[in-house]
Amino acid sequence: MSVEDLKSKAVKNTRAKKVTDAQQAAVKSALEAAPLEHAPLSAFVVSPLNARTIPYSAESVESLAATIKSVGLLQNLVAHALPDGQLAVAAGGRRLTALNLLLSQQFLTPDHPVPFKRVTGDMAALVSYVENAQRSDMHAAEQIASFGTQAAQGKTAEQIGAEVGYSTRHVQRMLKLANLAPSLLKLLADDHLTVEQCQVLCLEDDQERQVSVYESVKAGWPELPVSMLKKQITDKEISVSDRRFLFVGREAYENAGGVVREDLFSQQDGDGTADTVLLEKLTVQKLEAMAQEIQAQEGWKWSMGRMKSLWMHRDGLEYRLTDAPEPVYINDEEQRLTVLYEKGDACAEGGDDDGYSDAEREWEAIEKAAQIRAWTPDFRATSGVVGALTVTAISAYSAA
Repeated sequence: MSVEDLKSKAVKNTRAKKVTDAQQAAVKSALEAAPLEHAPLSAFVVSPLNARTIPYSAESVESLAATIKSVGLLQNLVAHALPDGQLAVAAGGRRLTALNLLLSQQFLTPDHPVPFKRVTGDMAALVSYVENAQRSDMHAAEQIASFGTQAAQGKTAEQIGAEVGYSTRHVQRMLKLANLAPSLLKLLADDHLTVEQCQVLCLEDDQERQVSVYESVKAGWPELPVSMLKKQITDKEISVSDRRFLFVGREAYENAGGVVREDLFSQQDGDGTADTVLLEKLTVQKLEAMAQEIQAQEGWKWSMGRMKSLWMHRDGLEYRLTDAPEPVYINDEEQRLTVLYEKGDACAEGGDDDGYSDAEREWEAIEKAAQIRAWTPDFRATSGVVGALTVTAISAYSAA
């Protein structure tokens, strides 16, 4: 896939949904209720809540300034008050920029009266978002800034999504991108990075390392393939779907100080990576504990936990793998097994999954008990058990 393909795909995924009737009604009601006021031009600044973060083109500002110069300001600004008394423009940023251009040209003075309507800070963010969404699809960088501002006000991803017509998942992803290093956010705003590339870079929380990974990959692969970005960030980690992570369990991993690097941008919920070194340590510890428990319960001389099972061609000089003896059944266990096997076959043919599972669970318990019984006390007194992740059962070994 080319970089252009990635860019097209990323842009498509970040387009704003249609503004809802409820949002339009809320904005309309707030603006109708607000009286028209006037304040000097010098009192206005662009609001930090303004959803528009991409700079206006010089041509569009100059054209609007020419219109204002000719016929005046045809549409009022919408602003909210800042703690220092300034009026922050949430809707009408380009108009304010054009007015300031006329101020710099000395066509207007700082005390020039500017019409505006005053709204609350909460409403200002929605007004700005609705205005920008109505006029053009918001750039991903603008979504990141807008959602981040609303989150800073205490709104949850679910609340933000409900207000602006996005899924909670999409808002969470954009909020995660808000942690992107400022220099990388600038590259995104300038369309020198795609959303997909930024998503991968945000797998790393440390902003300095984000930039380091970007520069490293850029030096070798100017097109910045997402696979190489991800490899550099997670090269010492493994997926949480790896059997080592599943065996240890997330709770035990995090209790040991492990951190899961969540991948909010994956199509699969709960995806992420974990530290390989820590996981292998915890895996061996758990295997050792399991082997020690079997040793204590069954009377083996020794026990061991390891990642890989013993292999005759690799470990034969130190250990001798002993073939399992024939299982020893007692009482009517063999007859019971025959009944259970037949029941399992009937359930399988009839599509009774629960019945089959019940029968399987019982016959496996009987087989396990018979296998344990086959190892004699004398044999266990000179041999040991090894717990390994690469086998489905604990194997018995005797010292060579």
